[in-house]
Amino acid sequence: MNENNGTRLWKWAVILLMLCNIGLIVTLFLKPSMHKGARGETPRDFVIRNLKFSDEQVKQYDLLIKDHQGAMRRLREEAKEYRQALFANLKNDENTGINTDSLAQLIANNQKQIEVVTYLHFRQVKALCTGAQKKEFDDIIDDVTKMMGGHGHGGPPPPPGGQGPQPDRERGGNPPPDERDGPPPPPDGR
Repeated sequence: MNENNGTRLWKWAVILLMLCNIGLIVTLFLKPSMHKGARGETPRDFVIRNLKFSDEQVKQYDLLIKDHQGAMRRLREEAKEYRQALFANLKNDENTGINTDSLAQLIANNQKQIEVVTYLHFRQVKALCTGAQKKEFDDIIDDVTKMMGGHGHGGPPPPPGGQGPQPDRERGGNPPPDERDGPPPPPDGR
């Protein structure tokens, strides 16, 4: 009788897990993408439509997006390296905490840079606008940042046609404006 109860319990557990998985899959398909607005458009398309950008403004906007994405990729990669170094400290039983504090500060500085780079990006976008467009920009900026998943997290999606070149140091691209004030590299003792 005890084996029968165990088998029955396993069957119910499997059925419950299958139902949870089906519910998760349905939720993922029905939930709008974090990079899509109510009309299924990207933040880029939302901005262009609402601000009624001219063809020249769209070209300039796409260049700003490409620069912003390059800076965000670099910052996200740095954040990943800092986090890896931080958690590698768990392997060191004699860690005094100084290295942990330094790495935590690097992570905090990196997040600050992400926010500043995104803020400066939107200042540049607003500078593209005419007087009437600036009023509309002020009205839609909260919607745009929500579509992006928060302030500075990930940035707008790439313009149509792909990722474009990555303007990072290795490829000779332009660094973000305040890179020279950025955090120092992580300690060698990773």
